[in-house]
Amino acid sequence: MFVLPNQFRLNNPNVCLGINELAPIMTTQLDDNNYLTIQLLSYDRPKGLTERFYFLEMSTLQATTLLPQDKKIVSTKVFAHTDDNKYLNENTTESFKTIGDFNDFFINNPDFYIHNCDIELEDGINLGSHDDGEVSVQFPSVNSDQTIIYKIFEKYNLDKNLISILKNKPGHYIAIDKQNNITGDYKNIDDYLKNGRS
Repeated sequence: MFVLPNQFRLNNPNVCLGINELAPIMTTQLDDNNYLTIQLLSYDRPKGLTERFYFLEMSTLQATTLLPQDKKIVSTKVFAHTDDNKYLNENTTESFKTIGDFNDFFINNPDFYIHNCDIELEDGINLGSHDDGEVSVQFPSVNSDQTIIYKIFEKYNLDKNLISILKNKPGHYIAIDKQNNITGDYKNIDDYLKNGRS
């Protein structure tokens, strides 16, 4: 998963919201009016026949609720806590057998803030998130269900032409505005951190 350095997050709170900024959103996680707005996209091939898409300013549930609710979970690593430092325990995490179980828990327990999350699903799909504002979706290039990517683009009104642009520029970070206009094309994360903050 792509992760922006903590120092960048501290100096640029509007780029990746932290727990204090996200707290008001957590009580209405599935209210369309409070969804985070995707501002930065990337695509790469981290391993041989594996593809990965990255979305900045997207919450975990914004992605997981678009998956079929009966999709089986192979493994889950979740670090989540409440404002009063109640941590998600391993027994709860192990009870997530499907993505629907995961979604139901966090929708019904909005006081839990998802700090880090890595979910391996059937069919080799991996979904990861960091600070509940950065999401990556990774899947095998061959014979895999990539519907989630198209659902993300459709649900959040992203121009599907951006998919081919991303695939033609692996590793680049593409910044967009609310109208899907490309506002920046950065050759890597360092380029984005140096030049993408104006």
